[in-house]
Amino acid sequence: MNSDYDVVVVGAGPVGSTIAFYLSKKDLSVCLIDKKRQIGYPLQCAGILSNHIFDLNELPENLILNKVKGAFLHTNNHVLNVEKDYDVAYIIDRIAYDEYLFNRALESGVEFINQKAIDYDLDEGIVFLQNDTQIKSKVIVGCEGYNSVLSNQMGNTQSNFNASQMLVEISKDDISKFRNAKGNNEIYVDTYLREDILPGFLWIIPIGEDLYRIGLFSNESHKKQDLILNDFLNDNFKFVIKEKYKGFIPIFNEKNKLICKRGILIGDAAGQVKPTSGGGLLIAFDACKIASENIFKSIQKDDLNYLKEYQEEFLEKYLKEFKYQFKVHKTLNMLSNDDLDYLFIKLKENDCEELISNYGDMDNQSVLIKEFIKRGLIFKIIPKFLFKKVTNIFGF
Repeated sequence: MNSDYDVVVVGAGPVGSTIAFYLSKKDLSVCLIDKKRQIGYPLQCAGILSNHIFDLNELPENLILNKVKGAFLHTNNHVLNVEKDYDVAYIIDRIAYDEYLFNRALESGVEFINQKAIDYDLDEGIVFLQNDTQIKSKVIVGCEGYNSVLSNQMGNTQSNFNASQMLVEISKDDISKFRNAKGNNEIYVDTYLREDILPGFLWIIPIGEDLYRIGLFSNESHKKQDLILNDFLNDNFKFVIKEKYKGFIPIFNEKNKLICKRGILIGDAAGQVKPTSGGGLLIAFDACKIASENIFKSIQKDDLNYLKEYQEEFLEKYLKEFKYQFKVHKTLNMLSNDDLDYLFIKLKENDCEELISNYGDMDNQSVLIKEFIKRGLIFKIIPKFLFKKVTNIFGF
């Protein structure tokens, strides 16, 4: 097959830049396409990564804004504190990180075209650009993010939560009062559960001296989310809003295709996002490693069947975890604010703060869920009238 490139990657966000880099390092000719004039803008991410990031990608130390050891978990009337004795997550300069990964790809030999991809021919491997030109390749990698044109062309059903976030200046004293706690405010994040936001949640992420990213994801519109955030801030803090951001969080659908003919999806375009937290960058980086091996084999052996192994390997590794997290979603969706308060009271009574501290993992949340089930705690903390429904959800 005569092609302009071995691989065309559409989308120069962190995922597209990473897969392009991996493929270029395998001596494949790679083209990276993106419509944005400035990579990384606008910010559409909370910018928090677990300490597993170093197992999956590079993260320069100078791009880490803060390191956290734990979290305060809130309902309307109760607070839990969970923490470890080491850094569990890193707050990053996400825009600078996108730029770093993009420049790394270019330095490895990846070519960049600043155009919008508007259509695809998956039989011939053709990407049609908005400027009426086209590029032909052996494999097309869709890293376009939410509402991917390539995913739509594959016949996939895409759905999402809305997400809103603000950069806010708040004093440390106000944060301490909100938590009913003293100490170093900078080493904790906050999550807030409320029935009007579920199955999403609200977050407070410390990024620097008196600066916090405060946001939420939910089924509500961006306009409604803006009202919720403003009410939350007015009820709890004296504050100054510095910036506002809006975005979308894809919902994983196991029935969707990750492969179709010469097309392959990675990251938000593939819905590779944790259902409970909305985070997906580390999963996508891992998917890049899996996909790059199978793309290389496919091109080296001139056999598209090797691409199918990517979807098989990804689902084998992550599908069970996603299913556990969807069960948590269903359970949370049944809870009122009073139920959430009851849940937190029971968590305290059963010394679950220590359990969560020991077994909690941002990336592998099923480990903690299984521990709750194994110890029989799931039935001690859930309101009794929900026992039957929870039993059906988890299949006890």
